[in-house]
Amino acid sequence: MIKELGISIYLFLFNILFALFKLFPLRNKTVFLSSFGDNAFFIAKELSKTQHHSLIFINQSKCKIDFARIPTDNKKIYSFETSNIVDTFLSIYHLATSKYVFVDNYAGVLSVIKFRQKVKCIQLWHAAGAIKKFGWSDPETAGRSERAKLRFQQVYDRFQYIPVGSQQMADIFSTSFHVDQSHFIYTGVPQTDFYFDSVAKDIAHANLQSKYPAIVGKKVILYAPTFRKNALSRMEIQLNIDELLEKLNDEYVLLIRLHPSVQEVTNLKKHSRVLLVNDYPHLSELLVVSDVLITDYSSIPVEYSLLGKKMIFFTYDLEEYAKTQGIWAESNLYFPGPIVKSTNEVINEILNPEIDDHKIEQFCSHWNTYSTGQSTNQLITVIYDPTDL
Repeated sequence: MIKELGISIYLFLFNILFALFKLFPLRNKTVFLSSFGDNAFFIAKELSKTQHHSLIFINQSKCKIDFARIPTDNKKIYSFETSNIVDTFLSIYHLATSKYVFVDNYAGVLSVIKFRQKVKCIQLWHAAGAIKKFGWSDPETAGRSERAKLRFQQVYDRFQYIPVGSQQMADIFSTSFHVDQSHFIYTGVPQTDFYFDSVAKDIAHANLQSKYPAIVGKKVILYAPTFRKNALSRMEIQLNIDELLEKLNDEYVLLIRLHPSVQEVTNLKKHSRVLLVNDYPHLSELLVVSDVLITDYSSIPVEYSLLGKKMIFFTYDLEEYAKTQGIWAESNLYFPGPIVKSTNEVINEILNPEIDDHKIEQFCSHWNTYSTGQSTNQLITVIYDPTDL
């Protein structure tokens, strides 16, 4: 009750400021409200080629992308956190006066604001696919207050356009957001363009080897578990790293990449062959240098399948996770690799040279149907008025 009251007060004040700023004229600019930022980076990089369009980056604290790298002086970057009053104030102004607004996650402030008719609001979702459930499909949503449920749908109703890489993802969004098929544009997912760019991948290899010399000449294992609702900020890794390092020889190096919502690992020991790479901004580059991916219910395999490499699904808590978060299905179209429950099984699969290429290819084509290397340009062509570019 107290939390809902606090949210209501914040949104009320937000709406007042937004309404005041709507008195100002619309400007030729794009706002990116980012929790993750990967897709926004690709769109912004392409938009930076035009000289008379401003780019506004409004970043939540867990967004690791360095938008200062976008090659244009016609940009502004703000921290979208309540504690940063000035940046939040300016963020509201830009949200109210921009022609194009991209969000990449659930953004509660959308529930109380109404964009002008000429404004386009795009849900540039942070994942190319979905294994775990979210939105109305999340098992816990039914237990939320009626006020919260109303707010959720008000947010989802603001999404005029939702780019997707597959019909499967459109169907999932439709169920999770309660929106019809008219909202979807089949342009593919911008961040997947990277996997079709051989030059960019070579540069990523060089950059990562320079930043992490320990991976040079080694077989790289990337462990990327998703979040658990009971451990959103602090997580205890269930993979027995000591056992893994003991049974794998020195030619292997382990990278650990946590979900952006998780701030800390409580049981990770320092080791020369273990690198925590949470602060590295671009997940796609970490995937490129990795020889094996270990994950669970994350959507990361959808992108990783574009590389055709081995994936292992360490789902030690499958039954519990299915109850609390929910997963869409337990099939090859969601888990295109061995499903294991213990560290010993993980090790055996790492050492197993076999890989089911057909299963990965089937999974990849299912989820990446429209992500064929031109998604960024296709999305911009669909969304933008040419006179604004």
